[in-house]
Amino acid sequence: MATEKTDVVIVGVGGAGGILAAELGRAGMRVIGLERGPRLKTADFKPHDELRYFQRQDLRPDVKRQPVTWRTNANARANPLPVLNYGAQAGGGTVHYGALSWRFHEDDFRARSNTIQRYGASAVPEDSSLIDWPLTYTDLEPFYDRAEYELGVSGKAGNLQGKKIAGGNPFEAPRKREYPLPALKPDQSGMLFDEAAKKLGYHAFSSPRAILSEPYNGRPACTYCGFCQAFGCHVGAKSSILVTALPQADASGNFKLLTGAMVYRVNSDNSGRVTGVSYYGPDGSDNTIEADLVILAPFIYDNTRLLLLSKTAKFPNGLANSSGHLGKHLMTHIRARVQVAFDDRYVNIYMGPSAQKHTLDEFNADNFDHKDLGFIRGAQVSIGPVALEGGPIGAATMNPPPGVPRWGAAYRDFFAKYYARHTAIAAQIEDLPYPHQTIDLDPNVRDAWGLPAPRLTYDWRRPNELKRTAFVTAKMEELGRAMGGSLVWKAPETPGSPGGHHEGGTRMGSDPKNSVVNKYGQSWDIPNLFTIGSSTFPSMSGFNPTLTIQALAYMSADAIVNRYRKSPGPLV
Repeated sequence: MATEKTDVVIVGVGGAGGILAAELGRAGMRVIGLERGPRLKTADFKPHDELRYFQRQDLRPDVKRQPVTWRTNANARANPLPVLNYGAQAGGGTVHYGALSWRFHEDDFRARSNTIQRYGASAVPEDSSLIDWPLTYTDLEPFYDRAEYELGVSGKAGNLQGKKIAGGNPFEAPRKREYPLPALKPDQSGMLFDEAAKKLGYHAFSSPRAILSEPYNGRPACTYCGFCQAFGCHVGAKSSILVTALPQADASGNFKLLTGAMVYRVNSDNSGRVTGVSYYGPDGSDNTIEADLVILAPFIYDNTRLLLLSKTAKFPNGLANSSGHLGKHLMTHIRARVQVAFDDRYVNIYMGPSAQKHTLDEFNADNFDHKDLGFIRGAQVSIGPVALEGGPIGAATMNPPPGVPRWGAAYRDFFAKYYARHTAIAAQIEDLPYPHQTIDLDPNVRDAWGLPAPRLTYDWRRPNELKRTAFVTAKMEELGRAMGGSLVWKAPETPGSPGGHHEGGTRMGSDPKNSVVNKYGQSWDIPNLFTIGSSTFPSMSGFNPTLTIQALAYMSADAIVNRYRKSPGPLV
């Protein structure tokens, strides 16, 4: 057994872990990062291979080696999920993601209190565990700004210090300054979407992306090759942690990355502190890192699973789980989609990245009046490829319109005619937290290391969510017709299965009795243990979580460097 000692050990060097490694390393702290997958290079993403990256999911976890199971309720047997959408390498999901980089609304941080103030307490579903965040948008704004400028985000501001700016999102929270880079070039689908939104009185705009529209910090601009979602960027224009924070961590001289490292336990002593982690090396060896500070930053399943696997006599229900809330309040984005096809025009959705998509925010958060609708919260609505990837394999996942079979000559003819003439309007629908939506250890399924697989118990089909989904779907059909589509039809509902962007499991809060960590991701129970990532989110937004994860990572790094290091203990 090999043992190393360091100041900080970070488990998972992805969207959050890479930033923490860079920030703590630059501050002079010795950091070891443990990553289950390899560290790839920009050159590794040539050539473009849709079958390898989109269909065979080369940059995502192997579902046979690293299974995650799902069941609709506690009485059902869980089965392995067929696809896992997070990262399987250094840089995590930022290597292959579509790079949407949203700031949350001010209202997103106060969803419970603002809902009660506007609609009354009865508007919040009785069985929901919705709570406010222990921080505000104002608290996080400087770190949103830091993330956008450090990493490189392209977009158009809609609210500069309270002044509404034409061309941006009129519903966005106020920002200190403009994006560091202008928005990406619009494509045909974006222009059609903008025109339809304007007809209906809505305000469409270019979605902000961590993709360079112009050269920035020594990296080249996007080539609009079209191989973006599910692919690594072959020129380094996508602002993944692989080409942004990790080189900064290397340059500090204080960072060491160990790849092929499968962490299976967080070690602790009887004094109420963690002492480091144990992991299996790529050769199967059993190793230990001893550290003064342990930071967990993998995807939410592994954050929760590690704490459950690390139970002790003091914490029999999982390490740092005196509240009993570890593994609870799982949320995922609910997906709804409407396809639009044209007889009189080409859209060529495969040209350029899905990053060129445009969005409207009218039906997100509390941006519209929910009185008498029977639900709260909303969805981001965007235009883009059917499967977020516009190649023929991605497009072939599209369900055909009513009357067209899913296979055979009729489907072939439909696909041949409409492949270059279609687009999709997609809603990313917010999901409320519920205590019975959980992550725990599957008693029947184990991974390649012999560890219990994470098990999700989740079903989004509840009254509030069903009404919200029906409302947003009707709005998307309206948009499709306003675009002049010859065919407008909706995708079928999922069978309650988890959608994208999973959040919750180690939620943050203001009260140790109903949360696992404080606003810095610091354990209420163990001050030298931090958990960073979307597992700490107490509620969702209709927006993608990545930029908020990264802003929180910068905020936590700042607190560790400037406060915790000087006086180790609770950050209150």
